[in-house]
Amino acid sequence: MAACKKLGDLPGQEADGHACTALSYLIWQRATEALAETELALAREPTNSPAHLAAGYAYELSLEPKQAEAEYRAASASPPAVEALVHLGHLLVHEERRDEGVAALRSAVQADPDGPDAAYELGTALAPAPEAIPLLDRATREKPTFPEAWLALGTELLRAGTLDRARQAAAAAVKQDTGSVPAIVLSGRVALAEARVDDALAAGKAATKIVANNAAAVLLVADAYARKGDVDFAVEAYQGAWGFDHRDPGPLVRASELCHGAQRDTTARAFGSKAVEEFPNYAPAWAALGDALVGQRETAAARDAYRKALSVTDGVIDRAAVQSKLSALP
Repeated sequence: MAACKKLGDLPGQEADGHACTALSYLIWQRATEALAETELALAREPTNSPAHLAAGYAYELSLEPKQAEAEYRAASASPPAVEALVHLGHLLVHEERRDEGVAALRSAVQADPDGPDAAYELGTALAPAPEAIPLLDRATREKPTFPEAWLALGTELLRAGTLDRARQAAAAAVKQDTGSVPAIVLSGRVALAEARVDDALAAGKAATKIVANNAAAVLLVADAYARKGDVDFAVEAYQGAWGFDHRDPGPLVRASELCHGAQRDTTARAFGSKAVEEFPNYAPAWAALGDALVGQRETAAARDAYRKALSVTDGVIDRAAVQSKLSALP
């Protein structure tokens, strides 16, 4: 604040001084005070890019996306435009205007090919497309102390099955922020993919000690118990993960599949029925319910469930396997 005041006292620098002060307020996420400063800055210099940028961020904090977009576009109209384009692209992507957001982020990367923030935002916007990994890798190379980029890179490498590099990225993410639950969970997910089940379970439990109600951490614990064959512990953890996040069908479906594999088809059916009730267009839920119904020798209901699994559009299933199960029913 003191430095901003000195800047504003210089001849011809009043607008920059106010813009600087606005950005300082935004460090504290004080949008109202920031907007008061940007108004003073733009009254003196209507094209001041830092003032428009600060105003955009303040409006975004105030949950006013239309005003934020207008300010970011104004900021991007004059150099330096890269930061404004990054903010604009991020905003548009999160406002479900992905194509426009990606276009803005591509412009930012083109304007500053070595900029880690632009590469990170574009990489996360494009994921899980293959183009995301080199962009996220670039972000971590240009800014090694970038935990979000390491986390995003590790997640995409795990998705791609590149486990050695995923493990390294997860370790880097944890190193940058040892208390980051997402980073710890990622390291556990990599361990589980590498069949290091005890390490995965330890990571999940460590994450829940930091945030007990983190659904991703509890789900990792559940998956690790399931892999160890501890059905009771796994089912309890799956129930916990579902309780902490009702947006994710995964815990219900995995619990159903686990119980079916353990020949507990009454419980498997209960989880499967709950999954299709909550997520009627989710194919893996219908497939899991079909398996449970087969286990209970309810052929007609199982046939209907498998057919539903093949007809709905959400989620990924092994369609050939489900069709084979359907064809095998008497």
